[in-house]
Amino acid sequence: MKNKKSFIYSVTMAVIVLLTACDPNFDLYEKMDAAVEPYSENIEFTLEDADYNRFDGFIADYKAFNDTMPAMDYVPEILASRFVTLNLGSSAMVTFNHFLLHPDWWDAGFGYVLTEEEYSFMGVDNTFTPNNPAYENLPDWLDRMYGDAEEGDEMVIIYNFTEPGLTYQNEDTYQFDGEAWLHHETRENIPYIGYELVAEDYEPFGGSIAQFGNFSEDNPPENYLPVFLKNKFPFAPINAEQVVKYRYHDGSMTRNRIDKYVFDGIIWESVPYVEERSEQYIFDEEGWAFDPTVIFDLGRDDFIYLVEIDPVGQQEFAYADFGYYYGASVFYNNFDIRIIGRRLDVLESGEYADAALGEIYENEGPEAVMDEMIRRIIEEGLIYLLQHKFPDAQPQLGGIDVHFFVGFETFADNWVRRFPQAEYICTAPGDPPQFELVNFIENRE
Repeated sequence: MKNKKSFIYSVTMAVIVLLTACDPNFDLYEKMDAAVEPYSENIEFTLEDADYNRFDGFIADYKAFNDTMPAMDYVPEILASRFVTLNLGSSAMVTFNHFLLHPDWWDAGFGYVLTEEEYSFMGVDNTFTPNNPAYENLPDWLDRMYGDAEEGDEMVIIYNFTEPGLTYQNEDTYQFDGEAWLHHETRENIPYIGYELVAEDYEPFGGSIAQFGNFSEDNPPENYLPVFLKNKFPFAPINAEQVVKYRYHDGSMTRNRIDKYVFDGIIWESVPYVEERSEQYIFDEEGWAFDPTVIFDLGRDDFIYLVEIDPVGQQEFAYADFGYYYGASVFYNNFDIRIIGRRLDVLESGEYADAALGEIYENEGPEAVMDEMIRRIIEEGLIYLLQHKFPDAQPQLGGIDVHFFVGFETFADNWVRRFPQAEYICTAPGDPPQFELVNFIENRE
């Protein structure tokens, strides 16, 4: 019996060896399998209800992530399940819902907004500056405007403030101590100027709203505020935004609430507390992982912003969509760096439209002018733009350094077009965050 088993085993092994030896492609197949590259692809994907339903609690209930349950903790699992064939080198731009735990309109300013006439009355050119701050002007103005003020009275004033490269709105609170208005608090760079309903605004609604001066579950604000806003702002343009503060009784007490509305040309619609966001994910050695890299090319809105903050401006020429200092052109969506054709335009006075650039041209020549124009763009303008576009930027997200790749087009003399790219890192969060240029490619093509 033992000999029979040994015989069968020997025959079996011989057959295997023979089959292997008879297949001349056996080694080739093994080498081909080892040489096959992992399948990779760059995809775009929007999460569906079923993706949120994979997780219990808040995410499934609201079909959204939030600041305490960020998408980066959950999306890799979704991608691994959805796209099982994708491997190393793959990337996914994932769009998802994010629930706003503290939307930016909650930080809106509510107060008296200074008019051009009032700035002029104070001898100010429509904005305060670091050299002529509001706190040196407003107390005397308040004295003249509110001569009958009583001790304890409070005023909130909203005004323009300009510092190099930026103009925004600040909110100051002043209190009257019986003799003078004292500066109490400043909130800088408020994101919106809102409207707070006063007692008279509730009266036309009648019933308990007028009686108690608040909305409630039985009389929800969304049933009344759209009509109120249409009457309050009859000439609002399409896509106009308005932040509204109102009183709401939640069954136990009355609180202030703040909502944001947008006008679609017919009605005012409440902005939901869920917004759509997109993030990039990459497939590395450990699987899918969040990639915080930001890559974008400048668009129309970006050039509009750069024209708005241009320190030289349009001068006396009819270039409403162009600024001389950065050379940003809204119409062409590029930076005009033509030396003779545009950047060294001469005013009627005989001076250069951009005096500093003209001086460089006279003293150092056209190459130095070209260097200065590029320097302004990548070391100044694009940094201001990043601060504007990404006010919440952080040096790291999910433990990963954040890099910003900004592409743009330049248009030079002799119709030469180039497509540079500047790379930045965020060095510190703040208001505004700080960015540093780490690399520059003169032309991507």
